[in-house]
Amino acid sequence: MKPVRALLGRVRSRLLRDHALTWAANGAAIAAVLALAAEVGFRRWPLDPAWPALAAAGGIGLAVALAGWVLAWPSWAEVARVADARLGGRERLTTAMQFAAEGGWLYTRQREDAAAFASGADLADLGPLSPPVKVLAVAAGAGLVALALALLPNPAVQALRQHRIETAAQDQAANQVQQIAQQLGQGQAGEDPAQRQALTKELQKAASGAKQAPNAQSAVASLSQAQDALRQLQDPAQGQKADAAASAGAQLAQNPASAKAGQALASQNMQAASNELNNLAQNLPNLSAQQQQQLAQSLAQAAQAASGDQQLQSSLNQASQALQQGNVQAAQQALQQAAQEAQSVGASDQFQGDVNQAINGLQQAKQPLENAASGQSGQQGQQGQTGQGQQAGQSGQQGQGQQAGQGQSNQSGQGQGAGQGQGQGQGQGQGQGQGQGQGQGQGQGQGQGQGGTGSGGGSGGSTRPAGTSSEPIYVPSQAQDTGNGQNQGSQPGVQNDLVPYQQVLADYRASALNQVDRADIPQQEQQLVQQYFSGLGQ
Repeated sequence: MKPVRALLGRVRSRLLRDHALTWAANGAAIAAVLALAAEVGFRRWPLDPAWPALAAAGGIGLAVALAGWVLAWPSWAEVARVADARLGGRERLTTAMQFAAEGGWLYTRQREDAAAFASGADLADLGPLSPPVKVLAVAAGAGLVALALALLPNPAVQALRQHRIETAAQDQAANQVQQIAQQLGQGQAGEDPAQRQALTKELQKAASGAKQAPNAQSAVASLSQAQDALRQLQDPAQGQKADAAASAGAQLAQNPASAKAGQALASQNMQAASNELNNLAQNLPNLSAQQQQQLAQSLAQAAQAASGDQQLQSSLNQASQALQQGNVQAAQQALQQAAQEAQSVGASDQFQGDVNQAINGLQQAKQPLENAASGQSGQQGQQGQTGQGQQAGQSGQQGQGQQAGQGQSNQSGQGQGAGQGQGQGQGQGQGQGQGQGQGQGQGQGQGQGQGGTGSGGGSGGSTRPAGTSSEPIYVPSQAQDTGNGQNQGSQPGVQNDLVPYQQVLADYRASALNQVDRADIPQQEQQLVQQYFSGLGQ
């Protein structure tokens, strides 16, 4: 029986190869058809990424091929029947397998005959390997069509990707606006709580509108509407009130009794002005009659200068008239009202800055939405980062600096100073020669400043032009901050509190960008200020 079993083993291996080829073709056809169906379906029901569905189609085809091959595994009896049929055994092999355990001369003779046949059998008589051409053609055709559809642009998938980009941009914008709402949710004493509540409500509404908008373009429109709504919260007369307070402060500063209050008003430090006016009211009984009359005249002049703020003007007039009549108590009440008005103006100025900061923040949040709406696949970063502070930005600040030096020869030097700032004044002086020079700069709300020129006589060797010297450049430090919007440099003739500019550049940059963020300045001009400080840092 050994030759019989050896022949049947070889035939079985051949059958297994035939079945493997057949079921591999079947599995490939099934995978290709499923992939084609998936690609066709993606045209209507997009899926991105598509590889999981295609991988599932391939997995199903592989599972069908393996399962079919395993289930088609032939038994020994089936192998014997196939061998007899194809090799011409005339059921010798089948009979030998059936009576393999039987004894007797006849059965032995039959098995010997089967063994003799098996020894001379040729497997080539089984015929050539015949692949399933039709099934393979179906698999190849379906696969090629599926591949072509995969390589061709799919509008549905492109629309899905664009929707995802826009959704991510909307979520980012909504989170940015929500953070702004949280930062600006707290007000300060003296302001109208209803305005602060309206500001927060508009920002939250803008965040919700940006997130729930059907597309990025609608989200941009929603944020633009929110910007218009926020501008309605601003007081158009705030600038007049601030100017009125400054003018009144200039008049009060000329009187020794009200000098501190006047200086605070003139420098737009309204919280300090409110405190000083209250202190002045408490100090009225301590003034002599002559001092009270002089103060009454100063208050009258201040009231005349404060025509842009009727409430402040009225309070100062009442205080002046009460002092002229000798009614100290009424004058105290009027000055306290003026203090409240100063605090209210300061709070309004703070609120104005918060509104501007919110408007600028909405403008920045619109940038990724505009990129997504235009079909860009990536989101661009902001051109610059802006700082956010808690204090109100002033419309203009001044910085002054003076430099002095002495030479040793009969040469004279000239110096020029130029200042440029955005709500934060800077003054710098450069001189050719070691002479005396002065530089003065003024910063305005639009981020532009002009400096004066200075000249001085002195002697000594001349210094190198700016930008070519290897020596460090020194500037006044910010240590002497008066808190009222003015930074004083060193006193004339004394070069103290000078530090390398790299040490204070970050502070100047943060302060300037903070003021830019809290001012109603177009985005392009904000970027100019950011680029200016970026250039200084190089």
